[in-house]
Amino acid sequence: MRRYDHYKDIKDVEWTKYIIVVPTIEDREELMGAFEELHYSDCDTEVVAVNQLVHEYLDDKREPGTHNNIIVDPEAFNNLQKQIPK
Repeated sequence: MRRYDHYKDIKDVEWTKYIIVVPTIEDREELMGAFEELHYSDCDTEVVAVNQLVHEYLDDKREPGTHNNIIVDPEAFNNLQKQIPK
């Protein structure tokens, strides 16, 4: 796993690419709350992907100018869910 100390400068960090798709605003808010709990826990936030995930609670309402990767799209969610092997 990539760690921040693998890079000389923050601009050089190779960010993990992901999008979290949920069917409802309520699901988005639940996840944001869960990520906030994780943010204030004792996890290793020097791991780039961990740090990215624990900051998914931030949005423009909580901290102006921020956004997260949690997208509310019921149709996309249902289409993606069909692809999960049973």
